[in-house]
Amino acid sequence: MVALLVGLSFVMGPIQLLKLYGIPYVGFVMWLDLVTYLHHHGHEDKLPWYRGKEWSYLRGGLTTLDRDYGWINNIHHDIGTHIIHHLFPQIPHYHLIEATEAVKPVLGKYYREPKKSAPLPFHLIGDLIRSMARDHYVSDAGDVVYYQTDSQPGR
Repeated sequence: MVALLVGLSFVMGPIQLLKLYGIPYVGFVMWLDLVTYLHHHGHEDKLPWYRGKEWSYLRGGLTTLDRDYGWINNIHHDIGTHIIHHLFPQIPHYHLIEATEAVKPVLGKYYREPKKSAPLPFHLIGDLIRSMARDHYVSDAGDVVYYQTDSQPGR
């Protein structure tokens, strides 16, 4: 891929390659990071992180979040169905919605229903801002830890 990109930079010029490949690539990586972050942060209730003897595959999977990304769910293979993806990663993307619906009654209170989205998921901006304002670090001690807020950020 590097050889192809170097070759294309000679053929079309580095600025054109940056516009056609570099900027969309950075945008995609930022989107992917945002989606991943929101599947693990930003819920109204503080979600635990488990370590050592307290961690299990099930506990880890249940501390993720489903999100509703509006019409983006459809073009990203139902990316909002994150809990079922963690619990049963072998389920193909085209069965994630029905699998999520089937497992909700079994999970009961352990399933956190996502906020419903408009066609574009602008509601997630508030979740992101809230999480970035309060979820700064976890303690180095303990097997069940929660994100804490740094009282003096940037020091």
